[in-house]
Amino acid sequence: MHIRIMKNFLGLIFITLLSSYTIKTDGREALGLNEVSKVISESFRFGNSEMLSSCLNNEIELIIDGDRIEYQNLPANTAKNILNSFFKKNPPLSFSYVYQGANSTALKYCIGNYRSKNNDYLVYLLIKKDKNDRFLINTLQLKKD
Repeated sequence: MHIRIMKNFLGLIFITLLSSYTIKTDGREALGLNEVSKVISESFRFGNSEMLSSCLNNEIELIIDGDRIEYQNLPANTAKNILNSFFKKNPPLSFSYVYQGANSTALKYCIGNYRSKNNDYLVYLLIKKDKNDRFLINTLQLKKD
């Protein structure tokens, strides 16, 4: 119990520090590509869907292997709730990036390993820059390893 409280506390400190490096556009904070990667990593390490949802586009493609979840145009708020359930069902042990690449300055893709108490997952992410220069997750796939 104390470890979970400490993880949540550290996550809040991380977001607070990170917010000093953000720019406001359309009332929503715009993170640079490196900052988005860090927020995503910390979100998975702490199992924090709230933190992760700050990086989601308005609608995303969400696929969670094994849970029969497959949506093409899922609203971010609904995705946040689904990811919250996922993290509760699969509490985190670790997260690490395996590969990160880019097709252009506006498109990045990442592959990571998410280890939970119950299962291991490969995490596939497609991150695109929107018209307001915000890097946001467009595709998130969790595939049982």
